[in-house]
Amino acid sequence: MKEKEWTLEHARIVYGINRNDLHFLDVNEDGELFLRIGNHTITFREITQHIQLENGAFAGYTSSFTLRIPQLIASQIDRIRAAFETAITELEYPGKFLAVYPVKANQRKDCVTTVASSDSEYGFEAGAKAELLLLRSVVGDDKHRRIVCNGAKDSEYLQMIQEMIDKGHHMTISVESPHEAKLIVDQFQPEKTEVVLRMKPYISVEGHWSHSTGRDSKFGLSIHDLFDVIEIFQENGFTDSITTILAHVGSQIENVESFLRFGRYMTRVYLELREMGLSNLTIIDFGGGLAIDYTSSNRPDLMETYAKRLIQGILDEFGEGLSPDNAPDILIESGRGITALCSLIIIEALEVRSVFPPVRDYTIESLQQERQKWITRIEATSTAKELVTIWNEFHSTFTTSTGELRIIRENEMLIGELETITRRHIAENLVPSGQLAFSQESLVRSLWYPEHIVIGNFSVFNAIGDYVLVQQHFPAIPIGDLHVHPETTVRLVDITCDSDGEFSHVFRPSNEATWFTRDNRPLTVPGSEFGQGIPVGVLDNVRGSSFVIALTGAYQDVIEMDHNLLGDLPDVEITVSEDGEWSLEWMEGAETMEDILEEVGYDIASDEDPYMSSNGN
Repeated sequence: MKEKEWTLEHARIVYGINRNDLHFLDVNEDGELFLRIGNHTITFREITQHIQLENGAFAGYTSSFTLRIPQLIASQIDRIRAAFETAITELEYPGKFLAVYPVKANQRKDCVTTVASSDSEYGFEAGAKAELLLLRSVVGDDKHRRIVCNGAKDSEYLQMIQEMIDKGHHMTISVESPHEAKLIVDQFQPEKTEVVLRMKPYISVEGHWSHSTGRDSKFGLSIHDLFDVIEIFQENGFTDSITTILAHVGSQIENVESFLRFGRYMTRVYLELREMGLSNLTIIDFGGGLAIDYTSSNRPDLMETYAKRLIQGILDEFGEGLSPDNAPDILIESGRGITALCSLIIIEALEVRSVFPPVRDYTIESLQQERQKWITRIEATSTAKELVTIWNEFHSTFTTSTGELRIIRENEMLIGELETITRRHIAENLVPSGQLAFSQESLVRSLWYPEHIVIGNFSVFNAIGDYVLVQQHFPAIPIGDLHVHPETTVRLVDITCDSDGEFSHVFRPSNEATWFTRDNRPLTVPGSEFGQGIPVGVLDNVRGSSFVIALTGAYQDVIEMDHNLLGDLPDVEITVSEDGEWSLEWMEGAETMEDILEEVGYDIASDEDPYMSSNGN
């Protein structure tokens, strides 16, 4: 691709913006990344400049921060309700749609209260005593809201549930073992108790956490325990207390056809249990699993298709026997699907470092001769196999050196220059002839690995812990220069003293033609793939600018790690009124060193935050 051919639509494809779950991000004619809520827009440059101007003197100010967008929670709730209600209408399903938000996805008050204020019928799920205590405060007098109590239960947890039942709250207790069933029959009255049988789904699906299903799952009743629990309840007069069956088939399930099978499976269980005498069983809780499209590569109607597949699975299993009297109500517990969009991490680039030295004249004559020899061999290759052989041979000769520092420096200059020449040869000759980028595994050193390192004022471990823990992908986007053909790709590294403190894993979208950066690093590939390096428009403009890491609203706040005693970034909340007025509210500054040190047992006074000093450009 020639530089003049680059358009804003190319940028949208490469970065995945303005579609699917990044529908709220787009780029303007000046190449500025902007946020859209409704019909109103604001650029991220405006946001960062406003925060610096208005809050730069505040204690806890730092140039990177978390941007909270509660209105995106409300829009996701509206969308998921609309998806199911439309599917129910189109498929003529006689049951009702119910939903609860599992607070484990993000327990922050701004998330949970936004869920509550967005939909008066939306319920909640607690997975532990502390979460139930939180919910007791949030729901207040909204006693009609369904609260599903999951998690391991002791007598204190059950006592909290009983107290809320006595006050008129709609509480349902999930049971995951015969032990829990015995506790319930000992402590509760059957006529005032609503029981959920949480079972292991004996079905496998494709998903990031699909290992959490089946017989080895840590969650739910094994098939033999299910029969034992039902017997305990029947013998103690709790048969009519069982209203719901629940199973969680996994998380981040992108293959929506899996939900068709899951719907059929749960319906078979539902029908069999009703035949066993559980006549008050009226709800199937399908748990979570709704995926967020972190790569902007899935179908745009993923949520709508998810709803239709679940309902179609029920219909398929019932056949002609479905009626308003026996159709189960559908309950879902989507957490990621509700909150993932609601926060972004905005990271200032403190500096840019280069792996290879700039190319200058060689002072060592033998290297100049070697340079020409290798260039001739590279440019004469006509197949990827030949090039791999030459490239690996070259690296076995020049990658390591025990000579003088001057010699090592010129060796590094030669390696960098020949990498550039090799990439150009691939892009201009091998790719047009149908030979695409060859396997990384066959190369001594990857040709595509970024040679520029951006130091970001953040901690991977605190901001996006799942990136390290479970290799969760997050989209990363520069806030400027998106209107120009990307010059190169970079590694975004944090300020922790840990080699895992790096963000460089990117998704290369599928495209019939392979697009390259100006230094011939792939931006798109046929079939799509994950690679290394965030594309940037103009390398010289990166320092002092920012990157946005999106879709961090689910789980990242609750698993953050204070590696190197780098605590929470500042929180900024953004909202837009109906007339288009933007409001940026500084919610909280970065954690101070005093607070963080106190958590590990030290009493040392300091009101400074541990991140790099602001405005050090």
